[in-house]
Amino acid sequence: MATHKDLDFPHAPSWCDDCWNQEQQGRLLAEMRRANDFQQAERYLRESGEWVEPKQKPKPQYVLPAPKMKGGMSVEPRRRNS
Repeated sequence: MATHKDLDFPHAPSWCDDCWNQEQQGRLLAEMRRANDFQQAERYLRESGEWVEPKQKPKPQYVLPAPKMKGGMSVEPRRRNS
């Protein structure tokens, strides 16, 4: 793929390896900052005593009725309709 030096015109990051890598690094940095902000907010809430742990919902319990038993199996041979 072409490098940034090879392209002497404005181009999208998907056309150039250098620009693509720079864009991906920028996205990674933004997400790392966002994660850090969330961790700082959680730490502040825990230290101030305002943090509330989420409670797990109990799993629903399903009760199935017992199968109805008719008896044994039929031993009579089938009759053909003639």
